[in-house]
Amino acid sequence: MKNSVKLAFFAAVAVAGIAACTSAPAPVQNAAPQTSSSNPQTSSSTPQAVTEPPKANVAVKVDNRIGYGPVKIGMTLDEARAAGLTDLTWQSDGDHMCVADDELAISKRYGIVRITLPADAKTSTGIGIGSTFADVKKAYPNASAYRSGWSARVTDTVGYSFLGEPDSDANKVVRVKLISRDADCSMAYL
Repeated sequence: MKNSVKLAFFAAVAVAGIAACTSAPAPVQNAAPQTSSSNPQTSSSTPQAVTEPPKANVAVKVDNRIGYGPVKIGMTLDEARAAGLTDLTWQSDGDHMCVADDELAISKRYGIVRITLPADAKTSTGIGIGSTFADVKKAYPNASAYRSGWSARVTDTVGYSFLGEPDSDANKVVRVKLISRDADCSMAYL
């Protein structure tokens, strides 16, 4: 008799557990309100839960390197090519340590070491092609004479080169370059 009571008790507990697991969920607090409709076929007596679509797991790489737009000082040739920023390869014209074109110089050791800014680009202080060297000195008080223009430090490892026309008294910027101080390319590529 005792065993049959125990068996009945366990059976009742099991049935209650199964019923709890398969019963309809309680209405959600944020359930959509029920609306009445003149068409009885479209009315619903069951509240519809309002849910947000699942968010995708997205990994975001934060790149805080100095650069111009998507082009960053230190970016490898492979990174630049994968981003569609250059067609350069290690077989392109260059010395044995670097490849370069009019826009970029890329070192095997240091990655991108020179970015030539587009003609319409301006630095964060408003200096660009057509600015005077006086404008450069005003915007970058620590700028120093460099080649046929001025050089201004941005960080300890990166600086701007504001170049004028060689052998000209025009005193205006004709090219702006962002250059790494860790460059190992020949000067012709910088």
